[in-house]
Amino acid sequence: MSKKFMSTLLLFLVFIGFLFWGLSMLVSTLSAPQVDGEYIVYSILILICAGYALFSIILLPRKKMH
Repeated sequence: MSKKFMSTLLLFLVFIGFLFWGLSMLVSTLSAPQVDGEYIVYSILILICAGYALFSIILLPRKKMH
């Protein structure tokens, strides 16, 4: 595999991992009997990291199709 494909795949895996981690932390915190604001902030920060990874995937250069 080429380095470009491998780095794109790893960036996509980071996006999926952080998205799953942030959403699961947010849902479990909000469904808990006693809501902890600290975990809500942590989950939002993790979701921001996932958004940054998605933004980086979108900005990757593409091959020009003629």
